[in-house]
Amino acid sequence: MSPTATADEIRSAYRALARRHHPDAVAAAGGSAPPGADMAAINRAWSVLGDPGRRAMYDASLRNGVDEAPRAGRATVSTPSAANQTYVRPNPTPPRFPWRFVLALVVLGTVAILIIGALTDPAGPAPIDNLIQPGSCVDIDDQRQEAFEVPCSGSHEAVVARLVPFDARCAPGEQGFRDRQGMGQVCAVVSER
Repeated sequence: MSPTATADEIRSAYRALARRHHPDAVAAAGGSAPPGADMAAINRAWSVLGDPGRRAMYDASLRNGVDEAPRAGRATVSTPSAANQTYVRPNPTPPRFPWRFVLALVVLGTVAILIIGALTDPAGPAPIDNLIQPGSCVDIDDQRQEAFEVPCSGSHEAVVARLVPFDARCAPGEQGFRDRQGMGQVCAVVSER
């Protein structure tokens, strides 16, 4: 091939050689590859001559009398105008995930949440949700014998000691009232009126 061959001429020559020397084509013809015909060598030549930047470097190395053509599988950084420039091979290892950085962020976030929780005031008394539980303050509807929740900050008639099923009895010192929600029996310690 002539040093002045065009890209189309190089491409057609590569395709012709590849068709003739490909191992499948040789096996289909019932023979073995001709001596010196190595498909890997043909592909290496195409990787240099098919790339305009690599071809310019190869041509420059031939003019200088030095055979420094880049080999296949070795990436180089090149510019067509700088033929004698030093070529840098990029780092072949993939970037790593920053596990230490992420772990440090998680630890710092956890510490920040714990410090903020320790330095802030509690939310205050729980709002009335009408779900009676031990420790809830209740008033008693004397007519129906039902207990209903009221805020503990205000006046209240009793404090719930425990909740029991309808068929159970309250402990001595506690009075039993129906839960207004129908969940069972409220055993409450009644304050003096």
